[in-house]
Amino acid sequence: MVSHAAKRTGTAHALSLAIAMALALVGASAHAQDTPAPADPQPAPQAEAPLVEPSYATALIRDVLAAVNHGNWTGNYTVLRDIASPEFGLANDPTRLAGLFTPLREERLDLLQAMVIDPVILESALSDTGQELRLTGYVPLQPRHVSFDLVLGLEGRRWLLLGISVGAFDPIDP
Repeated sequence: MVSHAAKRTGTAHALSLAIAMALALVGASAHAQDTPAPADPQPAPQAEAPLVEPSYATALIRDVLAAVNHGNWTGNYTVLRDIASPEFGLANDPTRLAGLFTPLREERLDLLQAMVIDPVILESALSDTGQELRLTGYVPLQPRHVSFDLVLGLEGRRWLLLGISVGAFDPIDP
C-alpha cells in the first residue's frame, strides 16, 4: 500500500500506463457452503462483489485531487490529511505531505482541470472484504497528464484515503 506521494515522470511511467490500458473490476467470487450437495448437483451459487460505480469512482478521484490541488496552491496539506483515514493522518503530517508533493507543486500544474476532464481509470479493484478500494489511472490534462494511484478504506459510509501517489507525465503519442 502506498502511503506517500511520489513523483512519476518519464517515458517508463508513461509506457507502463499505456500498457496497462485495462479496467479491472473485481468479479464474482464463489462461497463454500456447509450443506451437503444435492443429488442433482447445481452450480455453486456466486455472490457478486460490490462494484464501484464509475461515476462514483470519478467523484472520489476528483475529491482527492481537489485536496491535493488546494495543498499545492497554498503549501498547506492539512485538508488532504484531514479527509484521509486516521492512520494516514498519523503517518503524514502536513509538513511531510508538503515535502512529498514538492515536485508536483514546483511544476505549477493546475489540477483544477481534473474537475472537468474525466479520468482514465486503468484499475478499479475492490478487496474481497469490500473494505478497501484501489483506483489507478490518469487524467489527460494539457500540457501534462496527471497519474494517480489511490487506496481508500471504507469507514462507515465514507471512503477515506489510505494511500496516494500523484505525478505528472508527458502525453503519449499514439
